[in-house]
Amino acid sequence: MSINRRQWLQQSLFASASILLAGSPVAVGCASEKPRSLREKDNLILLNWNENPYGPSESARKAINDAMKFMNRYPDEAIEELKDKLAAKNDLSRENFLLTAGSTEVLSLLGQHVGLQKGEILTPFPTFPTALRFGERAGASIRKVNLDANDRVDLDALNDAITSKTTLVFICNPNNPTGTELPTEDLKRFCRNVPSNVLICVDEAYMEYSVAGVEGSMLSLINELPNLVVCRTFSKAYGLAGLRMGYAVSQQKNIDALRNRHLGFELSTGWPPVVAASASLDDPDFLDMCIAKNEEGKSLLYEAYDKWGVRYNRSSTNFVYSRDDRFESNLLDKLRNRGILITKWPTMTDHIRVSIGKPDQIKKYIEVAEEYLV
Repeated sequence: MSINRRQWLQQSLFASASILLAGSPVAVGCASEKPRSLREKDNLILLNWNENPYGPSESARKAINDAMKFMNRYPDEAIEELKDKLAAKNDLSRENFLLTAGSTEVLSLLGQHVGLQKGEILTPFPTFPTALRFGERAGASIRKVNLDANDRVDLDALNDAITSKTTLVFICNPNNPTGTELPTEDLKRFCRNVPSNVLICVDEAYMEYSVAGVEGSMLSLINELPNLVVCRTFSKAYGLAGLRMGYAVSQQKNIDALRNRHLGFELSTGWPPVVAASASLDDPDFLDMCIAKNEEGKSLLYEAYDKWGVRYNRSSTNFVYSRDDRFESNLLDKLRNRGILITKWPTMTDHIRVSIGKPDQIKKYIEVAEEYLV
């Protein structure tokens, strides 16, 4: 099922916006994991939101400074340049790309699309909730398929769960919050088997960190599958979380439909994130450094968890998901009182997630967390 443009436009943007703004669809964290002010961040070790502690790169910062003289103009040419770079990098055309303020916008648009049709989103669980929350608020039903015993997406169970009611299958790979990754060929086979009248969204926010690397992306299936939408972002490995730069990749008819639904028509991103993303693509050495440092930080955490007997998943991302039964209760609050933030979503009843900061930050987390072992 490709995205029908008429289906998007039949519903009022203002009506859907009022539905979605009735609550906070992306607020999934606990209060104790959030800095109370921007200034407070300077005094905290932030291991909570999977941010890259090394970015933006110097080349991205320079590109932003150089673009300041153009801030009175809309970034039309810069947008097309970035799309051309992405297209060349992935053997696609610029018509296959929609630039958005982070991949969150893509997920919210797809959630709205299903919700306004009163359709169904089929999803592994637990996983990243943005598309599910936007969809549910707009009227979608959500059907969850539990992860397998290794906290991986169970593709066989997910395939068996597809019915005539299924509108969208959502898969986050590597998965957030569990950090696990699907074998590339298994996921390709699954995508090919999904009925053509069912949309597939693969969220690849952490693909650069994965074991398979970008070669494991589903972008190679874009020309083959008219029902596939892939979400990517510059927020993680490229270190541009605060600039909000992401993109959707799909066949042109789907991209056109998404663009017509998108409130900003791509201009909401502005000059800084567009030129920073473009410069980041031209700086592979910085990306390689970030990935290598991330592996170093994970190794430190693995070593400590192995020593302590903490059960965890070896991660294909920049965070580690683990059981919390080796720690005292209220661990997040105790760590915050020591200046360290980690994550425990409400759905993570017996797990925690630790983002990989710089090695000295991970060492500090290990030093403090050890005091709360039971």
